[in-house]
Amino acid sequence: MSNQNIENFRKLISDDRSGWMEKARQRKENRVWTKRSFQIAVLILREIRRQKPINGMTQKMLAEKLNVSAQYINKVVKGKENLTLETIAKIEEVLGITLMEIPTEESSVNVPYEASASADTVDKRKAVNVNCRIIELKSDYTKPTGTNG
Repeated sequence: MSNQNIENFRKLISDDRSGWMEKARQRKENRVWTKRSFQIAVLILREIRRQKPINGMTQKMLAEKLNVSAQYINKVVKGKENLTLETIAKIEEVLGITLMEIPTEESSVNVPYEASASADTVDKRKAVNVNCRIIELKSDYTKPTGTNG
């Protein structure tokens, strides 16, 4: 009886290697871009869902407008595709959203603490940008209503 079980077990075993170690190594090597790809996929899916009641946008419609296969869009929205800048730009154009932003000197300013203490050493444009960022942060503040009690 046990010989029969062993024979049945051997029939189930594949001679082919699964390649799980190679796949794990690839995932580790590609971690940086796959994380970003997943973030982009989430943004695309949210936008498709948001536009569906407005213009009927679907993954299939997006594929048609991009002139790619529905299977390719499926890979994109699963976050498993290493997207090119060209593809990202086309998706942004079709959906009317920004998936990636390239920082410019005007959009991000790092003013050292010492420089902020002396107005002479801070570039006026940078000071204006810092001021705008502070205003943006404060714009979420809402004045409390009612009385204390």
